[in-house]
Amino acid sequence: MNDVAAGNHETDGWSRDTQKLAILTWISFLTASAFTMLFFAFIDPLVIVDAINVELIESRNAGYAIGFFFLWSNCWVAGWLSLRLCRRKRTGPVSLPRSK
Repeated sequence: MNDVAAGNHETDGWSRDTQKLAILTWISFLTASAFTMLFFAFIDPLVIVDAINVELIESRNAGYAIGFFFLWSNCWVAGWLSLRLCRRKRTGPVSLPRSK
């Protein structure tokens, strides 16, 4: 029987923080993919380029790519902030104040 099936996760090679980072990156990627499809189903990227007067972007594919990476970075930052604000390391048992 291998170590992973036996419950020994020390041989996985990824630390807990690395696993959290990988999960965060994968979830933000999937979320950005869904939002990119929804957003660009209704809005043409060339219309946005014309509205903000950017001469460097000439194709729709470049607009799709820039929009996807923009959404992916926003989803990643939002997920990271959520993890940082919700999960706290506890150094010991939590003791509640006693009422007299």
